[in-house]
Amino acid sequence: MSVRRLLLPFFALTALVGFAQRPATQPGEGQVENAEITIEKDRKIELPEQNRNFEKIPPLPQSKADSKITYQFPDRKLSIGNPRFNPTVQPLPASAANETGYSNYLRAGAGNYGRILAEGSLTSRADLPYGLNIRFRHNSTATGPVDGKNSATSQQEIALAGRYLASSFRLDGNVGFDRNQFYFYGYGLRPNQPMPERSSIQQTLNKFSIGVGIQNTNQESAIDYSLKTRLTSLSTRTNAAEVDWGTNLKGTWKLSDSFLAHLGTDAYITQRTDSLTDQRNLFRVKPTFQYKGEQLNVTVGFNAVHETDARRNVSATHGYPTVNVDFAPVSNLHFFVGFDGDLVRNTLTNFLSENEFLGRKVDLLNTNKFREFYGGSKGTLGNGFSYEARVGLATYRNFYVFNNGTRDTTRFEVLYDRGDANVLNVSAQVAYQSGELWRSSLKVDAFSYDLSTLEKPWHRPAFTTTWNNTVTFSKKLIINADAYFLAGLSAKNFPRNRVTDLPNILDLNLKTTYLFTDHISAFVSLNNLLGKSYQRYLYYPRQSLNFLAGLSYSF
Repeated sequence: MSVRRLLLPFFALTALVGFAQRPATQPGEGQVENAEITIEKDRKIELPEQNRNFEKIPPLPQSKADSKITYQFPDRKLSIGNPRFNPTVQPLPASAANETGYSNYLRAGAGNYGRILAEGSLTSRADLPYGLNIRFRHNSTATGPVDGKNSATSQQEIALAGRYLASSFRLDGNVGFDRNQFYFYGYGLRPNQPMPERSSIQQTLNKFSIGVGIQNTNQESAIDYSLKTRLTSLSTRTNAAEVDWGTNLKGTWKLSDSFLAHLGTDAYITQRTDSLTDQRNLFRVKPTFQYKGEQLNVTVGFNAVHETDARRNVSATHGYPTVNVDFAPVSNLHFFVGFDGDLVRNTLTNFLSENEFLGRKVDLLNTNKFREFYGGSKGTLGNGFSYEARVGLATYRNFYVFNNGTRDTTRFEVLYDRGDANVLNVSAQVAYQSGELWRSSLKVDAFSYDLSTLEKPWHRPAFTTTWNNTVTFSKKLIINADAYFLAGLSAKNFPRNRVTDLPNILDLNLKTTYLFTDHISAFVSLNNLLGKSYQRYLYYPRQSLNFLAGLSYSF
């Protein structure tokens, strides 16, 4: 296997900033996607998972005395190389509520490209055992980078969530609706072609979801558990639809002060309808045992996954042993090695969240990561610094990429490597925090792909970097500065048998907010400060310099 060595271009970004009028919670990182999603630290509703794949340094393992686990839906995605990277302007990632200490807010703004933003969140009192939250959002552009209205966008979201907190358990429920309208404007770079009818390139994605869950809240209980279920329904203007029902159960048994037993089970029932109906199900059982010592943490388990596909007459069971060893010679320094595998569930909903420009009749196959060896180190260095370095070598079957279609290059297809695809990933990240003055994180990833049947890993980068900064100053002004870099992207026009190496992407963003009072604040966001109309996907240039300005009222 060949390992590419790539040099990170030198870039710098300077930011000045300040303190909020009240002590502010740490804002979430800025999103890099067309949907302009705001991350809120104390968010009480669960909207669909977003696709920013740049992750913070994971926290160090909990102490041996704390057996409480954090539950997450384990519906994994193949996020190698951050397949979605569509930065666009957005407000400051922390809500006005978090900046001022209030739980409710209303926000409105406008910008170039005819952008209109309106959003709000209303939450009941936090001191009651029950609660209700409603959140809404409208975000649209009247024009875009290609032929004005032919690359316009419009997104609407509304979500309602409720909770009930008892003495030993918590009940949660939520319902939401998302609508995303856009256009297949990738024809703009094709010479000597007439402009298409606007209605013929329009796409609309409608997604409805409802979920309920129960989880243990008794810290003294010997058994910890969480049960969640969610139903999602997706429909498109191009007459594709998908219904997905997922249920997840997790439990932890404290056998002793040093030994824990974990059990995770998942069940997904999925039906995709396009020109044909496809029934695809997946069931997972994953028992693990964990030893937690002062310096040594060892987890051993087995992951059994059964998949079915009625259309392809598939019914197969896969088994993956899992081992993780974490050694800490001192409390703030860890070395880890491990081995695992899994079956990555691929659905139409997941694919569209990565690349919304998919065509009809997308081929759906699960990706089998049947082994991965990894190792590295993580810890804290003192003076506010923390780090993680990791090297992983994984082997996949049905490793997927996105590429322009063979019949219509404006719409993308999903291509799979039907042999063994080996992916080497070298990753390093460092974070720094100086009180509330400056928070910074830098993450670098390098990828090397050894493929069997695919010519190249189309539209997957060989190198990615993200740098996020928040600096505070003067109790009135907060400024976020972000930089993103991708290199090594390639695409192919199959009708012309032409391979294109896409230019490297360097995107700089600046987001500010100014608090006039505890209730009223103003925000200004600038994206793509270099003004480059780059292409994350071939024939789809993104907006150049774009901005958004507006006001927030919190109460």
